[in-house]
Amino acid sequence: MTTTESRVTGRNDTVTENRCQSCGSFVTRDFARVFGNNHNEVFGCLECMTATEVKKGGARAEQVDTAKLIGGREPLR
Repeated sequence: MTTTESRVTGRNDTVTENRCQSCGSFVTRDFARVFGNNHNEVFGCLECMTATEVKKGGARAEQVDTAKLIGGREPLR
């Protein structure tokens, strides 16, 4: 672990990995680990998606087919 700008970072933890790639909002490392893709990248968060969309996998893909997530509703993005 290293300390960078008064912030402790792990081996794969960078500022860009802690941001939603869609809206730029901060997401925790644990959120990225659980809801992100295999590289801990998050393409949707609770600021730009509903909790249902996130839980059904919407945060892990750059392109999301919302019809499969919650019955065809237009995305919030």
